[in-house]
Amino acid sequence: MLTPNSHMNPVYDRREIDAVKDYMFSDGWIMEHTVTREMESKICEYTGAKHAHMVPSATMGLLLASMLSDIQPGEQFDCPAYTQAATANGSILMGAFPEFIDVDPVSYTIDFSRVKNRVVYVTSINGRYPANARKEIMNLRDRGHFVIEDSAQALGSWHQGHHIGTMGHVGVFSFGAPKIITTGQGGCIVTNDDAISERIHAIKNFGRTVGIGETYNIMGMNFKFTDLQAAFGCEQMNRLPKVVNRKKEIYTAYRRLLGDTCEFVATNVRTTTPTYPEILVDDRDALAEHLRSQNIGCRAVYSSLAKQPYHGSRFARHAPVTERIGSRGLQLPGQANLTDADIVSVCTAIKDYYKQ
Repeated sequence: MLTPNSHMNPVYDRREIDAVKDYMFSDGWIMEHTVTREMESKICEYTGAKHAHMVPSATMGLLLASMLSDIQPGEQFDCPAYTQAATANGSILMGAFPEFIDVDPVSYTIDFSRVKNRVVYVTSINGRYPANARKEIMNLRDRGHFVIEDSAQALGSWHQGHHIGTMGHVGVFSFGAPKIITTGQGGCIVTNDDAISERIHAIKNFGRTVGIGETYNIMGMNFKFTDLQAAFGCEQMNRLPKVVNRKKEIYTAYRRLLGDTCEFVATNVRTTTPTYPEILVDDRDALAEHLRSQNIGCRAVYSSLAKQPYHGSRFARHAPVTERIGSRGLQLPGQANLTDADIVSVCTAIKDYYKQ
């Protein structure tokens, strides 16, 4: 059913509700414990990552990743201009300064030819990566860069046989309500590096060394998850393959019905699971108002982070590709329980707008 918030609604049913109830009646510990470990194992199995650590949100995961990079106050880092503020904010909080990089005009992800700083954030927008992403990430690692993959929107998306988020030093997934799957709020940081995994475990737990007593060898915070959320999340992971298939069907249906009306962001659904169907239109804001008047939820894509009031006043940079996307991009309803009839209704509303 279409609603003003239909582009943001999570998908769950009795299975998640019963899992949470069963956990509550099992004398569960509620805080992070065995069910969190179960969810982490499911994420490793699905993505191929060696280690997974649940965190309260992807935003906290990105802050933790910044701590892992050992970035220093005053140090510059590379960040795509086309991304959510959380990508850059962790390192900014550490006292570092972003150098906002414009994006590739096809995938709308970071232009690797512009990278120059030691710490590099690589954001997968809507599950996409440029064709050369793995090669470029491996080259950066070989040259001593610390690569953080912001994979918040990339669960279920692959690149050259590798799940996005598993090629850099660390990758961060989001389980916020509108993502591929959800735990309400929540995230996960993954790595294939044993030493980094040990540091994540310590930083999540106030910097505490594993064992009896209170020994703090490094700076840490409370980045722990809860088993209550993990009980919900394990059921979400169980439904993930079906969600991925439905997301791809939804994107394909929009493309078929609107391909002669709107420009779409190039997306290969064989390897990419779009969180949202995206269109590019010159009259984006007027079209969005029209859709909302028809009870159809939609959302503008990110505008350039380098032009935001906070970031732009301190770290302004011209990023023409990002600015063009930010003024034209619109996310359409794409939740996995969207029906074929719902998709037709959205497309009809868009076509009616252009007939006016």
